[in-house]
Amino acid sequence: MTVVDDVLFEAVLALRACGYTVEPWSADYPLWLVDGETFTDGAVIVLALRLGLMEGPEV
Repeated sequence: MTVVDDVLFEAVLALRACGYTVEPWSADYPLWLVDGETFTDGAVIVLALRLGLMEGPEV
């Protein structure tokens, strides 16, 4: 797994723990369904960050 995969996995787990339905949308493309809306890998991570479910990178 890459660092991005680790962060994405953490975001998916955090969203699911808060009651969101998060499922892979396609095996061919990096897309996810979050409560019925389509998100890219990056958008899933950003959503979890904006909801305060994860800590962002330190700058």
